[in-house]
Amino acid sequence: MKEFYEKTIASTEIFSGRILNLRVETVALPNGQEATRELVEHKDAVAVLPITEEGHMVFVKQYRKALDIVLLEIPAGLLEEGEDPFEAASRELQEEIGLKPLDLIKIGEIWPSAGFSDEKTCLFIATEFEESKLPQDEDEFLEIVRIPIPTVKMLYRTGKIRDAKTHAALGFFFSLYNES
Repeated sequence: MKEFYEKTIASTEIFSGRILNLRVETVALPNGQEATRELVEHKDAVAVLPITEEGHMVFVKQYRKALDIVLLEIPAGLLEEGEDPFEAASRELQEEIGLKPLDLIKIGEIWPSAGFSDEKTCLFIATEFEESKLPQDEDEFLEIVRIPIPTVKMLYRTGKIRDAKTHAALGFFFSLYNES
């Protein structure tokens, strides 16, 4: 079996922020050479695919500054310190779409940018709700969009869903429920 491990020789934190830290590491490669790795230490996140009893999926549209575009996404957000992913998923749905999930199913975990970031996102499906609104984050501006599942399927298949966590959650859903 090949050895893939990279041993850290030196590590320097170059930025420490509210959501992420940036670190540059010198590593020893399996072949004995050295390389530099630029790493993002990012808080873990949750993302929830809400499905209503009427057969709609609930998304949010929001502007993403890094891309300078508006994306269609499933509700998502960061875990607070020590917060359970199920609690975070419930909180995010209440903040973003005003619904408290009564039935949350964890469908998987993804690392959206494993080449340089340690951020892990837990993916959930929610199918039963009660109305319950929590205050939105002050810097978050969203539009709630309910889309029938057949339309979502068409958007997914034609590449119109471009957000990674949303794409992954839909892929899990369509494969688990044979909806592809």
